[in-house]
Amino acid sequence: MLSMRVFIPLAATLLLAVSPALSAPIRCSDDGEGGACVWGRVEGYDGAAVQIRGLTIQIMGIAVPSRRELCQDKTNKTSFDCAKPARKHMGELLAKGVACDILDVSGGAIWGRCNVATGDLGQALVAAGVARADKGGFYDTEQAAALSAKKGLWAPATLIPKDWETIRKKSE
Repeated sequence: MLSMRVFIPLAATLLLAVSPALSAPIRCSDDGEGGACVWGRVEGYDGAAVQIRGLTIQIMGIAVPSRRELCQDKTNKTSFDCAKPARKHMGELLAKGVACDILDVSGGAIWGRCNVATGDLGQALVAAGVARADKGGFYDTEQAAALSAKKGLWAPATLIPKDWETIRKKSE
């Protein structure tokens, strides 16, 4: 069977995303922050971005280590992909869908703030210690709490990338 891909311009895709005929457990609110909102089932994700309706939306206000960065578990003496905890936790949070307010389109990327069934996606990832807050961003309070509780990658038994270690040392 022959398959064909149809490319829809960004404006048309955003119009489709807010069509009332489509249904999903998580939807955009009328008082969204951005100029547009995209919602529905997630087609893909990587820990710092989600793909919905063919659009890749970077989660504004968070940073996740790259897949190339390795962390070490001092207790088990094993290495692991530092981004894996964020991808795992994000997968659990995205199970019922997502709604993302588009806040910015710059540098070839679409930036948004996303909500899942339990609330703000970026906030949940930072609070779990699997993502870090961008400097001066939305989630400084959640990062401080995750650091003090030694959650996720901030756990003392985890050796983390140098830039994350610098943040951990500043918080002590």
